[in-house]
Amino acid sequence: MNVTFRVARTEADRADVLRLRDAVYVDDQGRLADAGDTAATFDRFDPYAEYIVGYDGGKPVGTVKVVPDTAAGLPCDDTVDLTELRRGNRLVEFGHLMTLPEVRDRHIGMALMREAVIHGARQYDMTHILGDFFVDDSEGLRGFYKEIGFVALHEPYEDTRFKGAPLSLVAALDVADAVSRTRTPEGRKSRLLQYFFGEYDSYRREAAADADPAATPR
Repeated sequence: MNVTFRVARTEADRADVLRLRDAVYVDDQGRLADAGDTAATFDRFDPYAEYIVGYDGGKPVGTVKVVPDTAAGLPCDDTVDLTELRRGNRLVEFGHLMTLPEVRDRHIGMALMREAVIHGARQYDMTHILGDFFVDDSEGLRGFYKEIGFVALHEPYEDTRFKGAPLSLVAALDVADAVSRTRTPEGRKSRLLQYFFGEYDSYRREAAADADPAATPR
């Protein structure tokens, strides 16, 4: 996979994010009438959020949004009470994970999510990841997310921000638990778990070294 990833820093990068949203949410899925329809909802967190964009030969092909918990809260606060989870923890929410239809057989979505995990570890030393996911056919959390370690925090609900979408679920993942499971016999058999969290400690060591170049990795 010859795709590069970077955090959107410039106006041109942010324009790429909007083009992707238009291509996926409006043209492909028909869940929004216009790419700007999320200005009053999801996008109110943009002053604190970061978008990671995947580029294939210079063309933007996918993106994911990383929202750290701040005084402004998180997008999923609109759906679930995070008071208990916040105590002593550092929360980061992933959202708007999307790829263009023509590249969806190349696992770029998985790579974007892994980039979000790495970014969350390095920038925020996160303890928990949250996401607002569409449910599977049984109205439960999709097997992909359950295998990694996400746990639903409430019952499925209808997200009226998206037209014609499946029901949604807010779920949380305990990062320390996920890392611990990678070292168990069962966890070593899970390619998904290993892909996302098998090298997690190295992400954190790199973050520490970036903060203090003289630091000696533990």
